[in-house]
Amino acid sequence: METKYLLIKQLIDKVADYEKVLSSSDEMTMEGFSNFINHPNDSSFLKKRNLSGKLELEVQEKGNKQETTIAILVTFIYRYAKLYSKKILQDSPISTLDDFSYVIMLLTHESLSKTELIQKNVHEKTTGMEIIKRLIKQGLIRQFDDEVDKRSQRVTITEEGKRAIFSILHKLEDVSTIMTGNLTELEKNSLNTILKKLDHFHFDIFMNDKNKSLPEIIENKIHS
Repeated sequence: METKYLLIKQLIDKVADYEKVLSSSDEMTMEGFSNFINHPNDSSFLKKRNLSGKLELEVQEKGNKQETTIAILVTFIYRYAKLYSKKILQDSPISTLDDFSYVIMLLTHESLSKTELIQKNVHEKTTGMEIIKRLIKQGLIRQFDDEVDKRSQRVTITEEGKRAIFSILHKLEDVSTIMTGNLTELEKNSLNTILKKLDHFHFDIFMNDKNKSLPEIIENKIHS
């Protein structure tokens, strides 16, 4: 029994320590307390912007705040990546992140069918075809008939495409560096594992179930 009381006292002391590091405008939350326990010497977890307004509690009652916040933050992270990438792509023939992902994908394959390239980049067919058409026009990739499937065309990177990729690869390392921000190596490893798990989950849906309704997908993938 004495051990239990000791644990409770230690927990209360930790809550008191957590309260001390908060500013007057910071709110005590279970998430914040958990971060404080796991990273006692790192106060950066306190430096976050509040995404919610005065009606937050009303919204929480009608939905799941954690899942919604994650979805919003993932969207924001993509927008940050686009912002940083623009800075290093502005003088390159590869003008967008989509263009870059298509060309560098072909750098690691001898060739791909147009459908394969579009699927690997998780795009709808019409969007992917527009990107491929643009890259062919720029001379960064070229198309040719598939020797096996005469109805299909394949694409491969050109020498000009390789030069364009290699000219910006070192700059993209700067984008990667800023995108991982102030995460520790342990946090980077954890995030990498989590994102790969999510990508595997969603890519399976994209390849096999994207034409189903969202309620059907949730029922099959989440609740089953």
